[in-house]
Order: sequence, then C-alpha cells, then structure tokens
Amino acid sequence: ARQRIAYVTNTWWPKVDGAAITVMGHARYFSEHGHDVLVVRPSYPDDSPVWERAVEAGMASDPVPPSPTLQFLSYRMVGNRGGGFEPEMDASDLSRVEKGLTAWEPNIVLVVDPDYFVLDTFRVPGLNTLMQLPSPPTMIACMTTFCIEAIRKMPEYWWLNYAPAHALFRQGLATSYGQFDHIFVNGDQSAAYLRPMTVLRGSSWEPLPPARVVKSRGVPADFCTALPEADCAAERAVSLMRERPRGHVAFLYVGRLSFDKSVDELVAAFEAARRSGRAKRATLYLAGSGELEPLVHAAADRLGPASVIHLGQVSHRRVSCVLREADAYVSAAHNETYGRSLVEALRCGLPVVTMASCNMHVDHGKSGLLGEGTAELTEHISMVADDEALRTRLAANAQAYDGATDGPSDAPGAMLRAVLDAQEATLRGPRIRRAWHPFWSCWMCLSLVLDHPGWTSLAITLASAAFMYAAWLCLSSGAAPAALPPPPSPQPTNKTD
Repeated sequence: ARQRIAYVTNTWWPKVDGAAITVMGHARYFSEHGHDVLVVRPSYPDDSPVWERAVEAGMASDPVPPSPTLQFLSYRMVGNRGGGFEPEMDASDLSRVEKGLTAWEPNIVLVVDPDYFVLDTFRVPGLNTLMQLPSPPTMIACMTTFCIEAIRKMPEYWWLNYAPAHALFRQGLATSYGQFDHIFVNGDQSAAYLRPMTVLRGSSWEPLPPARVVKSRGVPADFCTALPEADCAAERAVSLMRERPRGHVAFLYVGRLSFDKSVDELVAAFEAARRSGRAKRATLYLAGSGELEPLVHAAADRLGPASVIHLGQVSHRRVSCVLREADAYVSAAHNETYGRSLVEALRCGLPVVTMASCNMHVDHGKSGLLGEGTAELTEHISMVADDEALRTRLAANAQAYDGATDGPSDAPGAMLRAVLDAQEATLRGPRIRRAWHPFWSCWMCLSLVLDHPGWTSLAITLASAAFMYAAWLCLSSGAAPAALPPPPSPQPTNKTD
C-alpha cells in the first residue's frame, strides 16, 4: 500500500557526509517506488563554511530535487559550533516543523539521530504533536547511536567528560529512543550499545525496544571503477597526489576534519610516525573540511614539504578518484556506526589503518591493522609505511573484499522493506507505553513553549497578573496601622503675684 513517510534528518546537502548520502538515497528510493515522502531537513545560512566548501567542490546544487512524491520542510541551522561546520538547530523553527508534520499527516515517521535533536532542541520532532493524535504514526528511530560519545571530544562539550553529566545524558539518550515504536541500527556494535539501557514506563524500569540491525547502507561493488579516468584527471586533489616524490607512501583520510572524527589524534599519530624515522617517506593526504583545517595546516608547516597535505573538499562523486591514488587508508575515528569511508577504501583495494572500536569491516592483520589508541595508531602507520611486503599483503586481501560486512546492493530497498515490516507490526499492536524520566521529560516538555508561543505569552501574562493581584490582596488585608498617641496635655504654669 502507498505510504506517507516523513524522514526527519539532521544532515543533508550541502553537508555531504556518510549519513547524508544514505538519507538522500533512501528518500529518492522511497519516492521512486510509489510512496509519498516528506524530508524534514536542515537549511544552512548563506555565509556558512559548509556552503563555501560545497561550492568549491562543485556541489552547488541539491542532488535530490523535489518531485510530485518528494517534498521538503526545512529548519534553520544557527551558531558557530565546530567553527561553523557543525551549527545547532534553531529551536524556534521546530514549532513550525511540528505544525508542518501534523498538517502533512504521515503514517510513518523516521528520525535520524533522535539523541542529537534532544540535545540541541529539547525535543524529538513529531513527539509533541503527532504522538498526541488518536492514531499516531509509526515512529522509527534510525542511524546513529553514538552521539553522546562522539561529541565528548568537541571543546564545547568538555563537561560531558565528567561522569555524572555523562551518565545523565546517556539516560537522556535512552529516554529519547524510548519514545519510538522501533529502533533500526547499522550493526551489532550499535545494538550492543543500546541493549543495557533502560527507561521508565509507568513506575517500572524497562528495556528499550530490541534494536533491529538493518543493513540500509552500502557501497556498490563498482564504486572504485565506475568513474572514467578522464573525469578523475580533472580533479585538483588527484593532481596534488600525483605530485608526491617518487617512493613516498600515500596515506589518505576522507571525511570531516573535526574533533568527533579524531582528526587531531590522526595528525598527532602521523607526526609521531614521521619523527620516529620509520615513516619519513610517507605523506598524509586529508580530503574534507571542518574546524580542524588550521591544525592540519600547522602540522604541514612543522613537518615540511610532502608531509601533510590538505586536499580540500572533494565531491562524493570523485572520492574514488583520490582513493585510486593512495597506498593506504587511515582514520582515527572511535565512534563509527557504519564507516562508509572504510568500505570505500576496501572497495578500492586499500589496506586500512584505523581504530578497533566500532569497526565493522576491517579484518585485523588481513585487510588492515586495528589499534586501541594514538600510540598503536602511530605504530601501525609506521609498519605500513616501512614494510612494503606487509603493505602488499594487506592490499591483496583488501582487493578480495567481497562486501560481506556491507549492506546489500539494494540497501535502500532493504531499508524500505524494514520500514514497511515495522509499520505492519505496529498496526497489529499493541503500542508500547511512552518512556518518561523525572529530568528529561521536563526538559522535553519545555519545547511546548516553542510550539504555542501565543498561548504561552497569554499564560505568563495571566499568571503575572494573578500573582500581582494576590500580592495586593495580601498587603491590603493586613492589620490597620496603630493609632497615633494623643497630643500631650498642656503643662500648668506657676504664676507669681
């Protein structure tokens, strides 16, 4: 049956990361297969560096335009978080989003990263209004579940490194996911992360709904060979990589240059490997943009020519071009729920040097090397740079990657099938009771003020008037002031005759 699917996301073009690529692919696929789709997406300010980098990379137009079955509802992004590359959602816009969602009348709502919405805006879009309807839509949480862990590296969230604050926000994450009928995750690591979490339903603590692993993200088998060489030759980043000195080993990183991707650790590990002497004939290339661009340039200045080179933003269409020029792929990210760039590297036959945490695709010692921290990452970079035989063996195994850990060739189709299955299960019922929490439920209820600013202003005005009237009554009903004492009687005077 034809469904009305609302897809609420915190990432979309011109910010093209792995999640945005996935959501854009899903929205297009759902629409092309006969369903009505409303995408609730972010809108970046004109002076945003996200816009600037997208234009530089030739991504000046939205790759997913509207159509009769695909519509958009946007909310503004504001602020300078992450140097402007990670702005916050404008909470005042979300009351309009709530009204737009309700008016559109979806029967299925997917929300990407509900924990981010709670952190930024006190709410999960749709829960304040849609869930109050007599027949609410099927609510599905999907994609990422490591928000609270990833943002701890951002300077703005230093306070999350204190155990009480971290525990409180972990419970906030659980409470936000506890509002949904279904939870979709990308892999077993994400499911394991959510499994121990509990929420209050009524007066008892209960587990979250079991997370379903849905392989909704994938990289085509011909990813590395589909684009003609002539197109790659026109890419500036390819020219820069081809200029490296003969015999230099090219390490490549593709992604956001940000703290939550641990690019600071990556640069530190590579610098330590270079200074050790074992990786003196290695060059680190970084393709992407973000708040840590100055850190990358400073490292290049310290280490000298052919050491660390920022390639700038590369359009996703040409990412395979730079991967073809590399000898190894490297990343220090600790909190990947899928790791699209790792799969793209394997599809191009590159050995991968990265962190063991949350890894889904790399087989340690076969297709790459996995470490636990900066020191191990330094050692593994040195090993791959210094040992050609090791590099060749790892590359051969990477070339044999068969996609067994990746999503199917029709990953968007797998997502749509899972969504429709979830809808049928919800209709069979019964619906779960909504989760609540003494702190987080109050936090989320604050957003009702934004939903009804007129009524809120009237309520505040009436409450203020009532308070002032009560204060006046209290003062006017007090005891009467004491009577003034009578004037003194005149004193007799003595007269002499």
